[in-house]
Amino acid sequence: MLITQLRKGIAMIELIFAIVIMGIVLMSAPMLVSQASNSGLVMVQQEAIAAASTNIGMILTRHWDEQDTNESMESPILVANGSSELNEATDADGNLTGRRAGTPVLSYRSFLTSLGGRLNASAVLGAESGDDDDIDDFNGQTITLGTPATADATTTEVGDYADTSLQLLTAVSYINDGSGYNGRQMTFNKPFRSTPPTGTTNIKAVSTTVTSGSHDAALGTNITLRAFSCNIGTYQLEERSF
Repeated sequence: MLITQLRKGIAMIELIFAIVIMGIVLMSAPMLVSQASNSGLVMVQQEAIAAASTNIGMILTRHWDEQDTNESMESPILVANGSSELNEATDADGNLTGRRAGTPVLSYRSFLTSLGGRLNASAVLGAESGDDDDIDDFNGQTITLGTPATADATTTEVGDYADTSLQLLTAVSYINDGSGYNGRQMTFNKPFRSTPPTGTTNIKAVSTTVTSGSHDAALGTNITLRAFSCNIGTYQLEERSF
């Protein structure tokens, strides 16, 4: 009696399929590695942008100008050489009202200090004796990411970043504040990109640029975040009775 015993094996077609699949995987490997590398670079770049945004937010919490950093009195609107439409208004008798046109009489936003005087905005941009209590003290600030932290208002270092060549460069300047406030529609002509005016205005621009010494095209691209702060004096919190 003839008994046939079948044994399991690999057919030629299965072997061919396996070789083809392995070839596809090997061909895709460089692309996968490249994508993973690019994802890492994007993550580093996003972290730097987040650091720049945080830095601008911190700067905007400071006083608008060195002249209104006196904590013993409410911050007044400072006298600036900007748009005349933002100057202190006058009464019909020619006397100064202490406020801008259209500002309610009971508003805290006043040109007058608690002592009854007026203060001029400072034309000097930069730190005064190493202080960092007003916005323009951070003009020229350089923050290096990826090195141990230090305590310096002008050159700050922040650790735990993969690319140690990343830097945040901050600039503060006065920008044109004229936009036709008496009209129904206000038009600004790219105030952040125009040449800074001579003297003082009612708007300070803050910009932080992310730079890198990396040769990679993504990290080597400079990215600038911009914000502004206005000369509006002290705000008043509303009170509610229950």
